[in-house]
Amino acid sequence: MLTASFHPHLGGAERQALALSKALARKGVPVRVLTRRLPGTPARAVVEGIPVRRLPAPGSGLLNSAVFLLSSLAWLVLHAPEFDAVHVHLAGSPALAAALVGRLTGKAVVIKVGGGRGIGEVAVSARSWPGRLKLALLALLEPRFVAVTEDLALELAEHSLGPAQVVPNGVDIEAFHPASPTERAELRARWGLGEGPAFLYMGRISVEKRLPAFAAAFGRATAGVSPRPRLVAAGSGPEEAALREAARAAGVDLLLLPTQEDPPPLYRACDAFVLPSVSEGLSNALLEAMASGLAVVASRVGGTAEAVEDGVSGLLFDPADAAAEEGAVRRLLAEPGLAARLGSAARERALSRYALDAVAERYLKLYNPG
Repeated sequence: MLTASFHPHLGGAERQALALSKALARKGVPVRVLTRRLPGTPARAVVEGIPVRRLPAPGSGLLNSAVFLLSSLAWLVLHAPEFDAVHVHLAGSPALAAALVGRLTGKAVVIKVGGGRGIGEVAVSARSWPGRLKLALLALLEPRFVAVTEDLALELAEHSLGPAQVVPNGVDIEAFHPASPTERAELRARWGLGEGPAFLYMGRISVEKRLPAFAAAFGRATAGVSPRPRLVAAGSGPEEAALREAARAAGVDLLLLPTQEDPPPLYRACDAFVLPSVSEGLSNALLEAMASGLAVVASRVGGTAEAVEDGVSGLLFDPADAAAEEGAVRRLLAEPGLAARLGSAARERALSRYALDAVAERYLKLYNPG
């Protein structure tokens, strides 16, 4: 596994890299993670049973990317007899090193692309000359590209990368599961959620997630509802102050929590999951919420639209349609039993399409195409 960052950083790509590494290890596949060394981290470590080698990457910006590319290239060349395949998470600078080593040695190289259309690493790379050069070189070297959604596979094709195989993110269906009534009551008491329905957002609080706009719609939809629904946001980011202000102005009961190191209990304490983004790849938090049996209220974009069956496992809306956004929340509150039915269907969909072990098996076939 080659990734620009890894534990203790806990973004979506890093969580998927660790989860997939553990799933492969359970199948008897030796896995090692290569990543850049951050200040204060050791050069070697073992994270949840997975050996990690952190490579030098001093400086910042282009210098940091260039040094990490070269250190990745050197390590892969020197240690080529020790591995059969390289799996790169995201198409950053290390992807170029892996693709070159793959061309020189014949090793299988899989580059997994995530993020939302127009805001992910491919789109960002296309906006600068170093990024465009990287994409052009990747197109020449022809590694195997994997997209987590059909939407991203199309974006790769638009940049002459691919053809890409679509393999979704996976979710640990044992760790993320619905709560029993007793456990749910205990967990709700832990966070003081009260009697009203709890709508959960889990992830980065940034502009593309549209949380202040959702808070305004949530306030209109829940005005006068008793017991009072609550909006729970677990995460951090530049829009925290804007979210607090929007919630205050709309009269929303907002519980803002830090990023959760152990997220399953918080999912099991809540009733619905919200993801009002303007663009999405395939959100880990979305899959975790579905596996936990939560009804989904989300914008009809990217991988969310592929993962959620509108009216079956969730309620979707156009992110530009404030009335539809408000209406989805109103409907979930107004129809008795709807949240439970949607949540049950979401759990079944997670089991059938996104179970982590099944995703790991698909990657094994990519590593060993013969």
